[in-house]
Amino acid sequence: MQRPYFEQSRIPNFEALDYKQRRMQVESLRHVELLRLQRTKNPKLYKQTRKNYRETASYIHLGYNERQTLVKELARCVSKWGFARLFAECIDKVHFVSARTMRSIDEQAFEQVISRFEQYLQNTSRNTPSPSYGLLIHDNNETVAKKHTALMKNFHQQGTFWTTIKSIIETPLFVDSQLTSMVQIADLCGYALRRYLENGEDELFDLLFERADRKDGVVVGVRHFTKPSGCTCKICNAHKRS
Repeated sequence: MQRPYFEQSRIPNFEALDYKQRRMQVESLRHVELLRLQRTKNPKLYKQTRKNYRETASYIHLGYNERQTLVKELARCVSKWGFARLFAECIDKVHFVSARTMRSIDEQAFEQVISRFEQYLQNTSRNTPSPSYGLLIHDNNETVAKKHTALMKNFHQQGTFWTTIKSIIETPLFVDSQLTSMVQIADLCGYALRRYLENGEDELFDLLFERADRKDGVVVGVRHFTKPSGCTCKICNAHKRS
């Protein structure tokens, strides 16, 4: 949604058209482009372009500014969800050494998020008559599903490096993110975190970081794994007690 669509710039007075007209004209240009790529006998480019068209098909009736505004409004809405908590692990690959943890980057990130979620559930259960339980909903990917299911089974049996698992039930449920709006919200959070750390874009980040889990005023739900010292990003600063 955040990228420009080249076809829209080729349509005269695109912004003045209604949504139905916009969609028809964009689809027509894309159809022509796919036919052209077929004739060039470049299967790799054709396959990638077709994939890009498929993934953006739902938004081609919206202009670039409309899509930008929609994403910002969504982030602003999420920032006001007082009941929601954000957990995330942001790893700088340059400073990650898998030999130290005996895990790959995605396994390390998964274990970190699981541990923080578990601690949050345990903390909210203290001094309450009924314990809090959590469930993991995961974007479906066959390779990742097998790996994370096996990891979660191991965590249930042996715990993570930081905590035992008492409050997270079952292994993750894997769903189609296109049909599950809350997984799309998680994608938005991941996008905002990455764009901030890699590009310094903080408009979406500042809104969504409001929901990072905090304890005694310190952010504990989101971590930036980077060089040992000297990082002054908003995530690292939020880990420090005032």
